[in-house]
Amino acid sequence: MGIWLERNRGPKRILVIKFRYIGDTLLITPLIRALKEGIPNAHIDVLVNKNTHQVLINNPYLEKIWVFDYQIAKKRFSYNLKLIVNLIRQHYNIVIDLTNNDRSSFFTFLTGARFRIGYWSKKIVRKNLFYNKIIPSVLGTIHTVDHHLKVAQELGLSIRDHHPFIAILPAEISNIDQKLYDSGLKEGEPFVIIHPGVRRWYKSWPLDRFAKLADNIIRKYNVNIILAGNEDDKANVSKIIANMKQKAINLTGQVSLLELPPLIKKALCLIGNDSAPIHIATAVETPAIALFGPTDWRCWYPRREHDRVFAAEFPCRPCGHGKPDCPLGDGYCMSHISFEEVWLGLQETISARLDMASKKAL
Repeated sequence: MGIWLERNRGPKRILVIKFRYIGDTLLITPLIRALKEGIPNAHIDVLVNKNTHQVLINNPYLEKIWVFDYQIAKKRFSYNLKLIVNLIRQHYNIVIDLTNNDRSSFFTFLTGARFRIGYWSKKIVRKNLFYNKIIPSVLGTIHTVDHHLKVAQELGLSIRDHHPFIAILPAEISNIDQKLYDSGLKEGEPFVIIHPGVRRWYKSWPLDRFAKLADNIIRKYNVNIILAGNEDDKANVSKIIANMKQKAINLTGQVSLLELPPLIKKALCLIGNDSAPIHIATAVETPAIALFGPTDWRCWYPRREHDRVFAAEFPCRPCGHGKPDCPLGDGYCMSHISFEEVWLGLQETISARLDMASKKAL
């Protein structure tokens, strides 16, 4: 494939397909950057699920974001047909399927692209018809970003950066500054974000430990705590606040996915479970304090030098169980991440960030 790229120097139209969740979508950005830097004349589009597309909106390497609405697609065949026709009309040279499921591989095939790249599958039709360039699947054995970057290696492209990234526009920073001001935060006041949201409840650290952590941060460092999350997180955030002795700023349900990156960018650090916000934090180069349980953290963790990972190490990981289904009982794995170890590591992060801010102010 690398030889093909060298011999064919004309314009390349590339489509990258990723039908997964917000964090998964963000983790394709290193591949997108590698494609654009390695093939500067490429026109690169993506096809992603509705609501996940917002983390790609400002991406400077993308031309178009195709948004797939699964709920509409289930009800209306015409919706799928219209999307497929539109994709065919783009005359893509290369389609890269990073999802590796039936729908994404079928869409890859129907685009009619000359090079249809996908991961190895046990399904005969997928690997023998839908794709014509098969990449060995190492998902679950290496970091997910590196799994995606196998595509760049197969294309003979160099890789400059293995970290996800999000571009933030000045207008978005102004919007979040106003929101912080309205919440009572003075300009320049440092803050730590606690984002307890998770897509699966059994990936959540005990809420009373988030509350204790927040209290300790306020007492020791006299910095603000911002509790963030979407509408679904309001009940859990209310429980955290009820367990706190100190006062926190509650922005739960008030910060959109588009506003979350500039908010996190301004923070000293973000504390969160295995969910999209920890990936957003590392993407905007804010230290992430990431808490992992049933997931194999080695495949998903934020890995900048200043990021910290705390994981429940059990031989049964990864799994999709939660109490009472977990065979280990009610003491499910997230509770095995102790408050003391997180607090110890967090102190090092906050102290280093405050020291850095102090030196910049001189």
